[in-house]
Amino acid sequence: MPTDYREFYRSLFAPLQAQYGPLDAETVSAIIGFSAGGPVSLSQIAAKQVFVTCELAAYPEQQLSSEGLRFELFSAEGRSLDWCRRVLTALGNLSLEAELGDRHTIEIDCDEDGPAATEVVELRLFSRTMVDGAEYGLYQVLAA
Repeated sequence: MPTDYREFYRSLFAPLQAQYGPLDAETVSAIIGFSAGGPVSLSQIAAKQVFVTCELAAYPEQQLSSEGLRFELFSAEGRSLDWCRRVLTALGNLSLEAELGDRHTIEIDCDEDGPAATEVVELRLFSRTMVDGAEYGLYQVLAA
């Protein structure tokens, strides 16, 4: 993992920004961070409802994807910030335990203060980027 995180994420997010536009300057973070059980941090293009995780690839505990990549996840389907925080955090946690990858379909329990519901999503490999001799990926999270 590169030590210059700003440059790393600039490179990793370049294909996303080429398609959707520049990311907003602020990151959506929680008081309790992801590593302590809170939600994953998200970069965003708020006007287009595009949200992308911005810390998962930095965790050595993250399992390599089935394509052999450390990766980040994003949604560009016009989902709400709350939906993205819940679903991308659940997928981020799963990425620390299981191998995820292109065209994997995942069922997520979304039982949060309401009736039991299940969200089914599919991952699609969006881009691969070489940084310091290692390959990283971005996976888009789509409704299945």
